Amino acid sequence: MKRMNVLLRNIPFTPEHDAPWTGVDAGVKGLLESGFKVEKAYGDFDSVTAEDIELFRKNLALDIVPSAKNYTDSELALLSLSKLGYTAIDVYGALGGRKDHELMNIQLLAHDELRNLDIRLLNDTNEITLLTAGDHVIAPDNKKKYISFIPVHDKTLVTLNGFKYDIQDTYLHIGRTLTVSNEFKEPSAAVKTDKDILMIKSTD
Repeated sequence: MKRMNVLLRNIPFTPEHDAPWTGVDAGVKGLLESGFKVEKAYGDFDSVTAEDIELFRKNLALDIVPSAKNYTDSELALLSLSKLGYTAIDVYGALGGRKDHELMNIQLLAHDELRNLDIRLLNDTNEITLLTAGDHVIAPDNKKKYISFIPVHDKTLVTLNGFKYDIQDTYLHIGRTLTVSNEFKEPSAAVKTDKDILMIKSTD
């Protein structure tokens, strides 16, 4: 498994894995200020100053893309890392900030070229991943008590076993809250879904 950490914004972060770092736009500044080596950098860098960019150039090669484009810096970075063979990517800074970017960062998990990768969107209280159609065994997270499942497609058939609230062959619908704020009951739990579904582990 080829792993990469990604920082999308200049915000505080606590990495869960010791892996190389990619900076996206102002995330490059956040990594350098925190003393991390930046392996790769992506973005239009419209959220940093000219002085910042000159500092970046002293530390790594920059390929700055135009700010007027048909994709976000987040999409550019994740697709580029996928093409380089990275299959496990922890993303910090995807949650919070502008809501349009936050929602699209979550939707990127369902991108045709990204959905089969192990991508986690992380902050201090949440971990969001995509479960593809099929069977999954899920381990509890001692730091995150709650677990929710949000359908990406309407009428998603789901079975949950090993949770506080189990369901059997139940259809989930867009806009319904049936599978929000569940909890683990067993040392491991099972999820079966006929379509891709978002899984969110969280704490108060």
